[in-house]
Amino acid sequence: MNRRLFIRSLLFFLSSLSFKLIASNKKVNLSFDYGVASGDPTNHQVILWTKISTEERVEKAVIWEVSPDTTFNKIITSGFAKAKPIDDFTVKVDAKIPLEYNAKKIYYRFKSHDIHSDIGITATLPIQNPEKYNIAFCSCSNYPAGYFNAYKEMANDKEVDLVLHLGDYLYEYSRKGYASSDAKKMGRVVNPSNEIVSLDDYRQRYATYRSDKDLQQLHKSKPMIVVWDDHEITNDTWKTGAQNHNRGEGSFEDRKNNAVKAYYEWMPIRENGAKDKIWRKFSIGKLINLVMLDTRLYGRDKQLEISSYIKDQILDKENFKKDLLKPRALLGNEQLNWVSKKIDIEFKWSIFGQQLLIGPKYLPRIFKSDKLDSSRSYLSKQLAGEKVPINTDQWDGYPLEREKFYEIISQSQSNVILAGDSHNAWFSNLYDEKNQFKGIEVGAPAISSPSLGDSLGELTEVVEKAFVDENKDLMWMNGRHKGYVSMDITEEYIDVSFKFISTVKSQQYDLLEPYQFRVEHNKPYST
Repeated sequence: MNRRLFIRSLLFFLSSLSFKLIASNKKVNLSFDYGVASGDPTNHQVILWTKISTEERVEKAVIWEVSPDTTFNKIITSGFAKAKPIDDFTVKVDAKIPLEYNAKKIYYRFKSHDIHSDIGITATLPIQNPEKYNIAFCSCSNYPAGYFNAYKEMANDKEVDLVLHLGDYLYEYSRKGYASSDAKKMGRVVNPSNEIVSLDDYRQRYATYRSDKDLQQLHKSKPMIVVWDDHEITNDTWKTGAQNHNRGEGSFEDRKNNAVKAYYEWMPIRENGAKDKIWRKFSIGKLINLVMLDTRLYGRDKQLEISSYIKDQILDKENFKKDLLKPRALLGNEQLNWVSKKIDIEFKWSIFGQQLLIGPKYLPRIFKSDKLDSSRSYLSKQLAGEKVPINTDQWDGYPLEREKFYEIISQSQSNVILAGDSHNAWFSNLYDEKNQFKGIEVGAPAISSPSLGDSLGELTEVVEKAFVDENKDLMWMNGRHKGYVSMDITEEYIDVSFKFISTVKSQQYDLLEPYQFRVEHNKPYST
């Protein structure tokens, strides 16, 4: 045993011994009510997370352990941490995993005052190219809107190696807010009752979501890589404001800082320098270059508001389209420059995890019908079939930035761009303004948030087909079902599976037959 390892082992032994002596002299009332989680795995490290529940506002000593099996007779690595009131008693450690356990399933747990947490399962990312690697991804999990049945399915999906959450992990609204009409009946009322603004508000809302047993099971079962979208702060956020923030709610900067602090406390994400720079890169052998982006908060200019181009219920389409083509940042120059440095031709696949649909999505002609979108029928009728973007919160509202991004990622071998946010499932080919193929877009359905089918009912299938007919690059969409996406990734192809559940309004549900697509390396999809 070398000197450094001996000293480390001695310190750990002494600290754990003194901890046990303290524990034996005083009964401590604490628990691990919110389970465990792991995240941001690299080839050598992984973040391990838990939270202590206690009425005492003093630091709590915590021991963490990693083992090759659930007996914990053999310890791979271990350490000592503190749960502090200033961090809401959350604990996060960056565990270094020995090379011999690279990409192997390992187990971890926490202990405080002889009380153990649940046992979690995780793994580091492969250093060597795997024959196949499975990444599942999801977004838009609204607690009062329905049960997290899709999380349960993801947790039980034995094929899934890694989970990406692309944002809207929680929602900021009050108990009477968006998608809450069935919350009381389902026993899914959020805390606090008000729209969340303060640091304590955000912490309470995370506690509500993380009390969900299906979400706890997912975190316990799989390592997760996360990015935020708008609702982790508030609806339609940009770097200096948001649609759902007004003067009566104080400083937006304070609110954003509160949201970001709570996010880093409660999520298994690595903290490197500035917390608002959430973009980062992960490598899976030379098979996958996984690049996680922030299209929401750091560099984003305010969205173009289509409502400001409407007078007497008439849309000024010409000026709207003209202003769309003015420079407007989404990623921003700093992040674009970072992306350009992370593109690597040696990787077989470049996969971009980000929040927003990037391919053009135009409203189909069917929306001229009085049967659809009656609340905004005058606008829908004017935009239907006109090839004019209706959702400027997506990449459609930032077309010049989209072209810059396409140019940068042209250096990759093959691109797949993932999206959340929309609550519907999408599968598209991507082309730039010169009609050059740039990659494939895969948009995730919601975990529980309302989708197209919740408002259109039996007309949904007709509208799905109309969207595909209207948008030449859109191969398929589904607005009827909630669920997640699973991708089996090999050197030559990616098998994309949209896995849907029958309902989020009951915990009795069926897993539906998946919709599947094979993405060939550097080729557009064709039916």
